[in-house]
Amino acid sequence: MINAIAVDDELNALGIIEEFSKKIPYLNLVKTFTDPTKALQYTGDNSNKIDLVFLDIQMSRLNGLTLAEHLPEETRIIITTAYPDYALQGYEMDVIDYLLKPFSFARFKRAVHKMLLFKDRPIADYDNGQKLKATGDDFIFVRTDYKTLKVKIADILYIEGSGNYVTLHTPKGKILILQNLKKFEDQLKPYQFIRVHRSFIISFNHIDSIEKGWIMMNNIEIPIGDSYRDSFQEFLNQNYKQF
Repeated sequence: MINAIAVDDELNALGIIEEFSKKIPYLNLVKTFTDPTKALQYTGDNSNKIDLVFLDIQMSRLNGLTLAEHLPEETRIIITTAYPDYALQGYEMDVIDYLLKPFSFARFKRAVHKMLLFKDRPIADYDNGQKLKATGDDFIFVRTDYKTLKVKIADILYIEGSGNYVTLHTPKGKILILQNLKKFEDQLKPYQFIRVHRSFIISFNHIDSIEKGWIMMNNIEIPIGDSYRDSFQEFLNQNYKQF
């Protein structure tokens, strides 16, 4: 069960989150707040165990990003806002998702699915085995060559790590980033990405074939490391029985 609160100074927005939350059996919306300072007091009380905060950004009494900086470290965030300008800041804070108002129930549910996966609980336990597949609406921001790029998650074939750098391989080319491979492993975990080697994270949806310790993707052979072989096979067995 995911225990959540919602913070928004618009009652209509809170009403929508309440309505959508009731439709998801594993989501428990404990409280809603129009006053962000009261929300901060609530989450600061150790007796209130909150996993997730639906958080608006532009609020009259306190900016949502400021509030986010004071939330307990283990509390995750889904931003709900009418302003796309804060997307980069949100992703830099490792938010679970960024919902741009007005959002549909389907989009809301996808965001909650991500939270469930971050808690290392299979969606199959709660939602008839439905898996999360990246669409054109899902993206990440990355910094490269003194600029910030928006990259669609569905376009990422695999990620290759080398020292302090990683390379995103996409159908349009390569993107070199000064970043830790582990960060991408955590960030893309909900999207059917899995680490198969100390230097490679692959998108399951772009696999062409698997044979003798190698994964073929876009005419490139990706090795399956010995220490990752069992976890990769377990991933296949649990989620894709056709393999």
